Amino acid sequence: MSSDLGYDQPVLIPLGTDRPNKRSTLVTPVLIGINLGVFVMMAILVNSNPDLANRINFFGAISRYNFHFYQPVTSAFLHAGYMHIFGNMLFLLAFGPAVEDRLGRIGFTLFYLAGGAVSGLAHIALDFHPAIGASGAIAAVSGAFLILFPNSRIKCFVIFFIIGIFMIPAWWLIGLFIVLDLGAQFINPDNGIANLAHLGGYGFGIIIAFTLLVTKILPKEQYDMFSIAKHRKRKADFRVAHEMHKLAGVYQADQKLDPVSAEIAEHRAQIGVLISENQMSEAAEHYLAMLAQFPTRAKALTMHRDAQYQIANHLYQSDQRQDAADAFTRLLEAYPMDSERNIITILLARIQAHDLADPIGAIELLEDLASKIHDSETKALIEKELHTIRSLTSDDTKESIS
Repeated sequence: MSSDLGYDQPVLIPLGTDRPNKRSTLVTPVLIGINLGVFVMMAILVNSNPDLANRINFFGAISRYNFHFYQPVTSAFLHAGYMHIFGNMLFLLAFGPAVEDRLGRIGFTLFYLAGGAVSGLAHIALDFHPAIGASGAIAAVSGAFLILFPNSRIKCFVIFFIIGIFMIPAWWLIGLFIVLDLGAQFINPDNGIANLAHLGGYGFGIIIAFTLLVTKILPKEQYDMFSIAKHRKRKADFRVAHEMHKLAGVYQADQKLDPVSAEIAEHRAQIGVLISENQMSEAAEHYLAMLAQFPTRAKALTMHRDAQYQIANHLYQSDQRQDAADAFTRLLEAYPMDSERNIITILLARIQAHDLADPIGAIELLEDLASKIHDSETKALIEKELHTIRSLTSDDTKESIS
């Protein structure tokens, strides 16, 4: 029997992502609990009633020649051993909360079960070996994560040549596992691992997530895969704005703007053009140069909302965390009623704590936000982030004492 195990001896173990969620996680821990519960029950049965355990595995595994309608679901909750179950649950714990946050609890539950079913069916369509395991469903979750959060980074424990914890781009990590499954399937298809189930899961997750974005069933985020494609329209808008700025030149000359204001306007227009041409590195560089050139004109230097947000995100993704924090702060100061204010504030706190070595400032920022909101899910998210940051300060204290 094949276990759909691609993660039983991982070289890169994902521990979480850098994306703060907007709501507390419920379905993911429940799924983990069910999987662990079934595994413990089966472990007990193997010792107390091995015949019954074998029958459950036989009828519960998805099989081409012994197929039953329930197997696409039951097979996703059976596992072959300790490394199989714990490897899968680590991946679900890492990627599940963010996807659950985007799809909602009911949507994520249906998506997870469907991902397990489709991946299992993909396996038996091309392989005669029975299969068990949640890896196909988790591959679907990973595929959806790749589309929904392509620019996110994954916190990974690396145990290959070097040992340590590193932040790895999501597209790189998930892409690596897709390539490994493809390679394993073509080089050694009889390796005892249901690579086809993994690939079917990835494909299902990618297609469903992208379809939900294209059809607008799922609200877009600034940097999901579909929104990145939709930037073309925004680029056109920037070009129009730049043309309007040039046409306004005669008016500005008539009004005799002071030289500094006119120069700032030129800088802002140039940054808009660079963004419209997707030259984000140049736009961010030009933006930072403008800040350095006119330090006393803070308010005039903040771009319009979308441009400021894109620059801040680019600085964040390129690991210029101090500049990113400043750009996000300017955005919040200029647009205090922004619809994404809460999530940006939480991200700012995370930057302060993890990248700028200022956990105290991060705690103060989160406590101030908590005092101003009434949404229970956002409050729960803030409390979770506060707990994480406070644990950092506790660890730092222990290290200094030792």
